[in-house]
Amino acid sequence: MPAPSTTIVVADASVLINLIHIRRLELLATFEGLAFVIPEEVVQEISDQVQAAALAQALEQGYVRAEACAAPAELALFADLRPVLGKGESACLAIAEHRGWMVACDERGAFLREARRRIGEGRLLNTPGLMLLAIRRSKMTVAEADEAKKVLEGRRFTMKFGSFQELL
Repeated sequence: MPAPSTTIVVADASVLINLIHIRRLELLATFEGLAFVIPEEVVQEISDQVQAAALAQALEQGYVRAEACAAPAELALFADLRPVLGKGESACLAIAEHRGWMVACDERGAFLREARRRIGEGRLLNTPGLMLLAIRRSKMTVAEADEAKKVLEGRRFTMKFGSFQELL
């Protein structure tokens, strides 16, 4: 169980898959003051065998922990969100809204609008934000982050800046 001063972040498949692509899923365990949880619905969404194996290893090693969307209020929120969002995004947002946690997700469009409305901009993280946090906390260099950015762009995940140096 995380310390009382720890901020919990509910991670969606989009962020997890991006970190798997750059072989840096362990970053989630290195942020002091942050703990990452993954709804069971997100675990189920990751169907690629290599990605699922990487996630299973992260769960075994304690980089992240699985969390069920279980409270009646969470289940009601989940049901409200399902017509407009995927299972994983719905579970992440329902848990975050009900428990006052943050969300890490790279989805835009309907998810981003719904998340901003329900939990606010200040409780949202995405892959570039996590990488920037890693740079600021000396867990990753700018050069490593820029190289990871190139890998992700090769996977059709684009970031609207040239280098992480521009964000510092």
